[in-house]
Amino acid sequence: MKKTVFTIILMTVWAANMAAQSVDDLFKEFKDKSNVEYIEIPKAMMSMASTFIKKEDGSDVIKRVNHITILNIENDPQLCQDFAQKAISLNRNGYETMVNSNEDKEKTRILVKTKNENITEMVVLNIEPNECSLIQIKGKLRPSDIEKLNN
Repeated sequence: MKKTVFTIILMTVWAANMAAQSVDDLFKEFKDKSNVEYIEIPKAMMSMASTFIKKEDGSDVIKRVNHITILNIENDPQLCQDFAQKAISLNRNGYETMVNSNEDKEKTRILVKTKNENITEMVVLNIEPNECSLIQIKGKLRPSDIEKLNN
């Protein structure tokens, strides 16, 4: 009996993990659909951009960003609904929730991965009825960098 219960629990956990989407899976699934904007900004572009920004405006922060990926869905309620359903099953392994907001018909979630007090990855997920966006920022950011960018 114990083996049967354990097997059922194990299968349930396994099935839940298999259904979970990674951030990369979301990008791959939706980036080529119509009404979707998909942009990747590699480190080389980030380095070039930092030369045009004053230090007090955050050029030192931009230098610590390795990669930015942006997916934006506009004017397609059905696609936003499909995206929202997939995003709900986003695999949060290794991520900590920094912000979770549900206001009216807008949901925003900011997830971060950290290592040695640095943020190595930040994922911003915003879902509205007619517009959805997913932003992934990879690099080596300090918590003070996030405050600096907010200001």
